[in-house]
Amino acid sequence: MADQESSTAVKNPITKTLVFTLSHLVNDTYPNLYPVLLPALMSQLGFNSAGAGLISTVSALSAQLLQPVMGYWADLSGGKKFVVGGLALGSVLSALAFAWAPSYAWLLIFLFIGGLGNAAFHPHAAALVSEITGKRKGLGMSLFMIGGNFGRAVAPILAGTAFLLGGRPGLSYVAIPGLVMALFMFWTMSPAPAPKPRQGKIFTPEFVKGLRSSANLLVVVALRNMTSLTTMTLVPILWHSLGYPLTDTATLLSLLFIAGSLGNVAGGALSDAVGPKPVLITSALFSSLWLILFLQKHSLVLSFILIALLGVSLYSTASVVMVFGQSLFSGNKGMASGLTLGIGNTLGTFGVALMGLIADRYSPATSLYITAFTVLLSIPFVLYLKTAAVHPPDSPLPGGR
Repeated sequence: MADQESSTAVKNPITKTLVFTLSHLVNDTYPNLYPVLLPALMSQLGFNSAGAGLISTVSALSAQLLQPVMGYWADLSGGKKFVVGGLALGSVLSALAFAWAPSYAWLLIFLFIGGLGNAAFHPHAAALVSEITGKRKGLGMSLFMIGGNFGRAVAPILAGTAFLLGGRPGLSYVAIPGLVMALFMFWTMSPAPAPKPRQGKIFTPEFVKGLRSSANLLVVVALRNMTSLTTMTLVPILWHSLGYPLTDTATLLSLLFIAGSLGNVAGGALSDAVGPKPVLITSALFSSLWLILFLQKHSLVLSFILIALLGVSLYSTASVVMVFGQSLFSGNKGMASGLTLGIGNTLGTFGVALMGLIADRYSPATSLYITAFTVLLSIPFVLYLKTAAVHPPDSPLPGGR
């Protein structure tokens, strides 16, 4: 691949991987801009907590559910359009949504279309990183995933700063990093990746069997994703009602995501040592505990500590459920496991809208308490997960991502 590069493109595999990592950081900033902005948007556009929950649902639907389809399409057509176009579309539509959407309905429309850009970017960029790094796929994918984690952590600070400096119109400037990165990726990806039509069938008997076996995993993924999205949606609303400034809320959310990236790495490593089920169960128990303790009245410093602990426990299972998803399919791991996890995450997003309705009827704190107990419902389904397929006797243990 390198010998076909033009003289202007990045040639070194590690350097190119770092460029893709930076693009992942920028890309994942945009779907995570909205939580810290929710109190201001609710006031200016006139929607309630249920509407805030629906924003989470719509954003996740477009960004997650269509990723397997986008990945399959990207393989068939090749080119730069999914990475470059995804970055540009996601950044511009997010900026338009937050800065200029005249109504709540237009906000949802802009965010939905912007989420399609996010869905287009992820599968193609990840596949290209795997190709670029050759035998060092583990290192390359780890770097790529870290980029996304830090993008989520940067988002609250970027959105909060832009809003404090320029109000809603100032949020239009958040599109600039995405557009600059899209241009840089257009230059980096020269020549454009060639099409790679899939050989063989997708909906094989093994694929169908995997789907039938994935019911328990879908419930686990759905409940955990609901807990994550509800936390990042309702906590900013709760803190606004308690009188905390936007800067404190932005710091809080950044801590949640930074700690989550550390928990992701730790959870994958721990799963290799003790098995996936103990990690999933312990994560649910501690996520519930830290969220309940966070909702108590205490100092700002202790709130930051508890939200960091929540981030570690809540996001420690990302690589574990990915391994479970891949183990269910012997011949279509990429698309099929992505489809399984995409469905699970999508089901979880509908729970966020429900938690928003409860928050309107009672209070955000009440809804978060219910969420803290709801995550415990995943434990019985974890116990029924089939672990034999995750670590087959004749194959090495998969590493955490």
